Amino acid sequence: MLVPTTMHEKPQKPLVGALLSLATAALWGVLPVAIKELLSVMDASTVVWYRFLVAALVILIWLAARKNLPDLFRASVRVRWMMLIAALGLCGNYYLFSLSLNFVNAETSEAVIQLTTLFLILGGVFIYKEPFAGMQKVGAGLILAGLLLFFHDRLETLSSLDNAETLGVFIVVVAAITWTIYALLQKQLLGSFSSVQILFVIYVVSVLLLLPFVLPGALFELTGFHYALLAFCCLNTLIAYGCFAEALNLWDASKVSAVLALAPLFTIATLKVIVIINPGYAFTDRLSNLSVLGAVLLMVGSALTALMPVFQQRRRQ
Repeated sequence: MLVPTTMHEKPQKPLVGALLSLATAALWGVLPVAIKELLSVMDASTVVWYRFLVAALVILIWLAARKNLPDLFRASVRVRWMMLIAALGLCGNYYLFSLSLNFVNAETSEAVIQLTTLFLILGGVFIYKEPFAGMQKVGAGLILAGLLLFFHDRLETLSSLDNAETLGVFIVVVAAITWTIYALLQKQLLGSFSSVQILFVIYVVSVLLLLPFVLPGALFELTGFHYALLAFCCLNTLIAYGCFAEALNLWDASKVSAVLALAPLFTIATLKVIVIINPGYAFTDRLSNLSVLGAVLLMVGSALTALMPVFQQRRRQ
């Protein structure tokens, strides 16, 4: 997943930045595995609503303590509209990604969501008139080749619109598009608000948007195991973002993005371990070697694209 390149005012600490980026990738990689289990007892909109609610409350306390709550009334009408559309984009991404796990397993959802890298490149080219450099073309080609290899044994199934897996993949693709809309707008919003302020507004808007569709009472019907899963999903949003934000303070954004491309590896590895412990585990695709190779190509393509700013800087030097 790509993030905007930022200039560092603090001295860089590459080792700490790399470890924080790796922690973020691990948390994002394990997340769909937890959500998949949780969806057996709670619907997608309710899971996402609790994630947004907990994150919004924690950030509210953090911003209030620093007297840094965002003042939308001082922003222009254009900025407020962008904030609303960005909120719809990220809310749609969270919900659709979780919803897709009703139809596909975690490996598939995490692989397909890597399309955000490709969509963000295309968005930058068409909206911000950014160049589409040679290395980015190679990265985009690897992403597409990786997807074809990943689904090599399911292409015939996916060619039919009348099955659950095709629907799930389609939902993930739409989730990738909505995340891209959020990411492209965030680039503009950072001129008016900090990233934490933007997320706080988005979380609050999302809580209100999803409220008519949630079943809050489902919380009281969970087992201890499912309470733990829900707590993990809620904390994942906060801890992963905290690691991610601090990594950006200590390391180049392009390098952080390259490490985040490893998220599917953690998804696949987690499910491999679960299958070893519980051979009858149902929520896994049990990927073939070719499919794993496809996932590796996806990660390499995403990492190459993310590292493009580094290549460009070295070329200029």
